[in-house]
Formats: sequence, structure tokens, C-alpha cells
Amino acid sequence: MTTVTASKRKKYVREVKPTWWKKLDFYKFYVLRESTAIPTLWFCLELFYGLICLGNGTFATNFVHFLQNPIVVILNIITLGAVLLNSYTFFNMAPQMANIIVKNERLDAKLISRIFWGITAFVSIITLILV
Repeated sequence: MTTVTASKRKKYVREVKPTWWKKLDFYKFYVLRESTAIPTLWFCLELFYGLICLGNGTFATNFVHFLQNPIVVILNIITLGAVLLNSYTFFNMAPQMANIIVKNERLDAKLISRIFWGITAFVSIITLILV
């Protein structure tokens, strides 16, 4: 049989204000980077709508007219900026966490970051040529 004795002291609960992230620039940038998921969600829904229109046979009419809407164009430009910010931060952070050793020496993080950007540029150019 176990007995539990309760403390008469109040449990300490540290107050966290809703604006905790506004104190340091690091936190502001963190929240900005994490909020790039919202424009990405918009783009996924947009692609899903295009897929539905493609299945219905209304791609050339409904979806293309939808993409020509000025609000959709503005949202897509915002989405492009968010994706570029996310890519920039990812390409700068990922090499610092990777521990790639070649000939008993760790690869430079800047080199890995440049390789990432090179691959991204190459794939983007190939995509632009094909489409």
C-alpha cells in the first residue's frame, strides 16, 4: 500500500504570454519561417483543384480562368516568396546538421549549401524548358 502526501505549496506555473515570440528577432524569424506552411497549403489546394478540373475535363476552361484571377496571381506570388524563404533557411541549416566525412575531413557547410542551390537551379531550369 502506498501513501501519497500532497504538498501544500502551490505548483509553480510559468506564465507564457501570447506575444512571447515578439521579444527577439530570432523568434520573429522562426515564426515567419514556420508560417510558410500556410502559403504551401494554399498551393496544395490549388493543385488539387487543378487535378479535379483535369479529371472533369474542365482544365482549359475552369482552372485556367481560376489561375488568371488577380487575387490568385497575388497569392501565388506570396507563395513563391514563402517557398524561397523556406528553401533559403533549409539550405543554410541542413548542411550544418549533416555530418558528411570525406577522406577524414568534414565537408564544409557552405559547399553543401551551394550544391543544394545548384541542384535547385538545375531542376528549375530543366522544368522551365520542358514546360
